[in-house]
Amino acid sequence: MNKKDDKYLIEQILKGDVNSFSIIVEKHQNRSFNLAIKICGNREDAEEIVQDAFLKAYKSLGGFKMESNFTTWLYRIVYNTAISKIRYKNENTMPLEDAMLEVSNRRDDNDNELDNERKKLLINFALGKLNEIDRGLITFMYYDELTIDEMVEITGMSASNIKVRLHRSRQKLLEILTKTQNNESI
Repeated sequence: MNKKDDKYLIEQILKGDVNSFSIIVEKHQNRSFNLAIKICGNREDAEEIVQDAFLKAYKSLGGFKMESNFTTWLYRIVYNTAISKIRYKNENTMPLEDAMLEVSNRRDDNDNELDNERKKLLINFALGKLNEIDRGLITFMYYDELTIDEMVEITGMSASNIKVRLHRSRQKLLEILTKTQNNESI
């Protein structure tokens, strides 16, 4: 399906065809979930965020302007829902050392798979040290491969602000990863 298919489905939903919304959900749920989990770092919270975001999108569908991209509009809802949830929740996370030990204790035949899992843990740990807004921007840039213009539309920030935040976030990630590899406290 392409952008035109989204617009067709939205027109059908607005005419009363509720089943068309399930097609929209199916089409966008994985990317929405990936965005939510990168921002909040927790599967259960991400599932709740996505569910809330789709509910908000459904209720607000009448206000969606058909000139813009539905995906960008939906991502803005997911992004804002995730940011709001993180701001109001104190999350206890597993210390990196415990997570690394847990991965190391597994008996995998494939060392490359274990190394890749360690790398993912380190990257997710470093991402977790960023604030939720910067985590979201990094996710948009590197996981979703969105353009700066798309990020502007989703976040409401200026392009220059996004570029500065991305630059600083990349520097912070590098600093965190370097310190973590050198066993320094962060």
